[in-house]
This record gives sequence, C-alpha cells and structure tokens, in this order.
Amino acid sequence: MRAKLKPVKLATVLIVMILALSVSISVAHPGSADEPSQEPKQPKLIGNHRASVDISNVSNGLVRIAYNEPESPKKLKVIIDKDGERYIYDLNSRGEFEPYPLQMGNGTYSIKVLAHIADNRYATIFGTSLDAELEDENAPFLTAHQLVMFHEDSRAAKLAKELTEDAETEIEKIEVICGYIVDNISYDYAKARTVKPGYLPGPDEILEAGKGICFDYASLLAAMLRSLGIPTKLVTGYVAPDYLYHAWNEVYVEGTGWIRINRFYSIYKEGHGWVHMDPTFAAGLKGSSFCSEFINNSDNYRKRLEY
Repeated sequence: MRAKLKPVKLATVLIVMILALSVSISVAHPGSADEPSQEPKQPKLIGNHRASVDISNVSNGLVRIAYNEPESPKKLKVIIDKDGERYIYDLNSRGEFEPYPLQMGNGTYSIKVLAHIADNRYATIFGTSLDAELEDENAPFLTAHQLVMFHEDSRAAKLAKELTEDAETEIEKIEVICGYIVDNISYDYAKARTVKPGYLPGPDEILEAGKGICFDYASLLAAMLRSLGIPTKLVTGYVAPDYLYHAWNEVYVEGTGWIRINRFYSIYKEGHGWVHMDPTFAAGLKGSSFCSEFINNSDNYRKRLEY
C-alpha cells in the first residue's frame, strides 16, 4: 500500500483484511513442542494421578500443567478464573507440561483441568485454587507461555538481540523490532481462510515463512520484545468498522513527555504506560496517514482478553 491511496480505498482494504483475519483467532490450541525460557529448574507440583500443576513460578505469573495419563489420550481443557474473569485453553494429552499465564494480577486463582466426555461435555479431573503475589505486576507479560512461545536460543530471541545490538534505549529497540516485522512479514490471506480452531502461532515459524495472520503478528512482536525484557501484551478483541475479532499488542514504555513510535503508528504520553500497537494493519497499510489515524483511535478497538 502507498500513502497516496485515498482514504476511501484504504478503508476498503482495511475491511477486507478484517474479514480475512476475523476467522483466524482461537484462544485455545493443541500445544507446542517448545519450552519457555522461564521453565523452573525445581518444579513444585500439586495434583493427582490424572493431572499435575507446577506452581514454582507463580510469582512470575506462570503455571505449568500436564496430563498424567498419556496412555489414555483425551481432548483436554484448562480453565483459569479470577474474580469472575475466565480464560480457557487447550492442553495436550501427551503428558508434556505446558505454560499458562496468570495475567489477572495478585489474588486467588481457580485452576481446573477438564477431560472430554461426550458431545460438548467435559468433566473436571483436577481442580485447585492458589494465591498469587507477583514480584512485578508486569511479570506475566515478560514470560513465555502457550500463546507467546520463545526461549533464549529461539530464532525470534536471537534475531531480536541481533537487530537491537546498537540500540541504546527501549524506544529504539521497540522501533527496530516493530520496523522489522512491518517490513518483512506479509499478511497470509490463504492461511486466514483455512486456519483451524485451536491454532497457535509459532514465532520462529512465522519468521521462516515471512507471512502470517493477525494472531501471528501479535505473538511474534510479543515474543521478540519479551525476549529483550520489554513487557508486551498479546491482546484479542474486536476492531472497527464491523468490530470483528482481531489480535494486536500493548507494549509497556517508561519515558518523559510525548514519545513517538515512528515506524509503528503509536504515540505514548508519560503516565499512560501501555502503548497500543497493531502490527497487522501497520504492515498491510504502511506509510499511510489513514492507518496511523485508525490505530491511534482507541474507539476502533474493544479489548476482550490479554495474554
């Protein structure tokens, strides 16, 4: 897209992108073979013969859960509740631990592991509650977990480190990473039409392919910035004009006064903390004032969940 395109045409393109990406997001998935960089060295397990929960990293906003009967594979769910807010995920039946975030702040969490019975019915095979007191309120947005997978030797982390080698500030690091994604990852319309429920992005695979859907963009940006120690949320919700489902990011920035994230169409004011960013639209409509205005208008976005 070029900046000289008229706003009406850009708006049409934007709607087409929204329609394509709106069918592509799922908050649950079958799991990933990668392990996060925050994997505890000394697990602290609670559970029963059917499921285990590793609570050794709760202070960093993370739990790890495993199914203990891989010889009897089932479709599995994990439900995490706190103060009436609920997140639902898939769990693999291979017996491998998967990481899940505790992103709803300090307090008491309810965690349930459920196994499929028949039709749409599930039964709880293990349930517990735990009190979380985070070392840092932004800790859950620095860890690797089921939707934002990376580790020290992953391609995403290595590339982030390489790209920002000469960057002196966090703002410069954000600009470099965002600029790279905007310039090098294109929107995959075919994938948006064919992706199945339960899909989870793999940041390294997205870098290899050079294309992805909105969930991929948001996961990749979060993985690369988190690997640099910059708190980053993967956000899902609804986007104008038809408020269809979408994924974007919020990045935590500390600074003084007004800061312009030039390549990513986002402005930060001191005291606001989280910077709204939409790599999908920034990549698809880069260089246009219409895109900048759209992303910076908070009325165009309705957040539902954050990871």
